[in-house]
Amino acid sequence: MGAVAINDVKKQTIIRRKVIQWFEDHGRSFAWRNTTNPYHILIAEMLLRRTTATAVSKVYNSFLSQFNNPTRLAQTRESTIAHVISSLGLQSVRARQLKKTASIICKSYSGKVPISYAELISLPGVGVYIASAVRNFAFGESIPLVDGNVVYFISRVFGIKYRGPTDSDARDFMTHFGGEEQNAKLYWGIIDLVATVCFRRNSRCHICPLSELCTSSKTGDRINEDT
Repeated sequence: MGAVAINDVKKQTIIRRKVIQWFEDHGRSFAWRNTTNPYHILIAEMLLRRTTATAVSKVYNSFLSQFNNPTRLAQTRESTIAHVISSLGLQSVRARQLKKTASIICKSYSGKVPISYAELISLPGVGVYIASAVRNFAFGESIPLVDGNVVYFISRVFGIKYRGPTDSDARDFMTHFGGEEQNAKLYWGIIDLVATVCFRRNSRCHICPLSELCTSSKTGDRINEDT
């Protein structure tokens, strides 16, 4: 089944278009999705780690109003940063990484978020996904993205099981599925479908735009939370 899904370009194209269209009609609106400012997007992606978009939306604007550039953030005490983002949890770790990253950006990149993958991934708290997201969302590069949401989406819709976000096969799949553009709306659509429709328990298949194409919907499969 996996090989068929990987090679079924027509099905991938239809699903990709449906996800993008669904996002345009029903996607959630967050401030970081309405900007291409590299610093703003980097901050958003760092805050989004191990928490929800809804939680981040409650502190994002306040954070940027207080730390509107890397210099300001680098000059701020970690305790102050931690206080602003305390509702997200892991605030001490987040604050330390944010401050260190801002300091490096100021010292090594003249206060501007670097573009290259190697430079981005060298920043504290920036892994493969965040580096790729910044390149895609901020700099408009056609970079495939793979996180837990994407891996779950692939397993549900295409019936392909990958080991996790670091599985190179999953990245290869998204390189093909995402197409030449690797449209940001595709990834936001996947994130929002998983968050609002394609639950791990009791998925709302009856309102999903992919119900007629989805492998799990056709088989009646329900993935447990511990899968």
